[in-house]
Amino acid sequence: MKILISLFISFFAYINPTSTNAAFDGSGYCVGCAMPSRGDIKLAQASQSDKEFNPSQNDRRMDLDVRAFRSELMYKFLIAEFAKHNKLYDLAAETLVDILRSEERSDIAEMAADAANVARRLDLALEAAKVWFRLDPDSIKARFVYLTVILSNNEFLIAKPLVEDFLSNNESELDKKLQYVSELVARAQDRDGGYRFLAEVTREIPNSYSKALLLGQSAWRAGRALEARVHADEALDYQPRSEDAALLKASALRQIDGERSIEFLAEFLTSHPNANSVRTSVIGDLIREERYSDAIPHLQHLSREDASNANIRFTLALVLFEVGEFEESKARVHRALSLGYEDRSSAYFQLGLIDEKLDALSAAANWFSSVPKGSRFIEAQTHLAKIKLATEGLEPTIAYLNQRANETPEYHVVFVELQGMMYREAGRLDDYFAVLDEGLEVAPDEPSLLYSSAMAAEQLGRLDILEIRLRRLIELQPDNAQAYNALGYTLADKTDRFDEAKTLLVRALELSPDDPVFIDSMGWIEFKLKDYDKSITLLQRAYDLERHPEIAAHLGEALWARGREVEAKSVWTSALDQFPDNDVLLETLERHGMD
Repeated sequence: MKILISLFISFFAYINPTSTNAAFDGSGYCVGCAMPSRGDIKLAQASQSDKEFNPSQNDRRMDLDVRAFRSELMYKFLIAEFAKHNKLYDLAAETLVDILRSEERSDIAEMAADAANVARRLDLALEAAKVWFRLDPDSIKARFVYLTVILSNNEFLIAKPLVEDFLSNNESELDKKLQYVSELVARAQDRDGGYRFLAEVTREIPNSYSKALLLGQSAWRAGRALEARVHADEALDYQPRSEDAALLKASALRQIDGERSIEFLAEFLTSHPNANSVRTSVIGDLIREERYSDAIPHLQHLSREDASNANIRFTLALVLFEVGEFEESKARVHRALSLGYEDRSSAYFQLGLIDEKLDALSAAANWFSSVPKGSRFIEAQTHLAKIKLATEGLEPTIAYLNQRANETPEYHVVFVELQGMMYREAGRLDDYFAVLDEGLEVAPDEPSLLYSSAMAAEQLGRLDILEIRLRRLIELQPDNAQAYNALGYTLADKTDRFDEAKTLLVRALELSPDDPVFIDSMGWIEFKLKDYDKSITLLQRAYDLERHPEIAAHLGEALWARGREVEAKSVWTSALDQFPDNDVLLETLERHGMD
């Protein structure tokens, strides 16, 4: 009985207007949900002068008369409350909507709509919101929840008169209303339909900066780069210094003409040098295009503008490292740390990389040793192991890695694989396989060890072990494209089981259709099957995606087999200039008499 009383009391808490599962940010907008927050609704209230936007109407709720409910409905309410408290949000929403179907009341509809929102059940939210708005059309929250849900469901014709009515009242708040409607439209699943809807409902509204910018942002979300650019230009006509409009135009230009995007932003910065959000966007574009030297002046400008910003200093250090300015990069990292740069793992790791480049291996080892467990730990330990191998020799390195494997059980597999890597780099292939094999005795179904030991077995010519372990990996991870590719390529290259190999490689490409390594493997099996035209098409696509020496070797082989020897030699010669020490490429050239 005490439990029932507790649930009964908590039921009243559930319908209390101050009880909610939604979270709101500082501006009053609901975070992570489709319903309007109280802040949204109060904004709507403030912008209206007619009676329907009386604030008291928003906060009111009818007290539920428990005596009016049948025992069956009371039981369902208890189920809904129990489900809510146990985070069974689907069950809570389904139960409240089920109650609403037999007991149509606006307060129940509100609870059902709120629960459906938390459960992210658009179907139930739509059903509850329609009932709620029909029963209480004067309620602000009912109107805006209904509007939000129908727009999310792409019901633009139904939403149109409600939005037009909202925008037509009290024009002094028009910009805020446009912003609000734009945010609602952004939730529509049909982005293109949302843009056309927004253009239609704002057609009679006077042109302005806000209207142009919001239409442009909507066009951009809909993938309409040309329209977005036109709207951005209109917004810039109203406010030439607007960084939001400039960034919108740059985003549109990036889809139309990437080079023109950077040129436009550079021109904007010439006229408005303090537009730091635009400058930040330019830096991002230049780094993505690996134009590091061009990014440096912009980062230096931001450093001068905000001398205490540690993040800018560290980003500048990374870019200086990419252009070979190692001493300057080191100084910038230390400056970022002195300013309180929070990601010390990345800073220590970067200092290790810098000292490694400067051939200060002892200092680099100290920095890599300082990187704590976390996102950079494995990379740091890998670099540290390579330094130890170069400076101390193989056996001390293996002893160190074995010690670390015992000290940090959560990284045991990583240190076992690092031991294998050290043996492989030292040319001790038997030990390479043995240490991974021993690791599998401890963790027989560890995917990374299965794959690594299979690759080690291949180097020893033990294709039987390779096949067993890769097939086990596929059994454990049926969507592991790398395992399908490794087994398929090995069967194609080392056996005559071509049909079986092709089946595996087809599966790898189904899982990862744009991976150049997988495309190369498929091109190679077509070569083995003597379908040279198909092989050339695949290998050329792989080589276009990645200029890899082994792909070049394969492409040349296919061209040569097709009688296109001049093209084959051209591919090989070009690849050799870039990769003069690649064993596969050198062996291919020697076999074809090109010393």
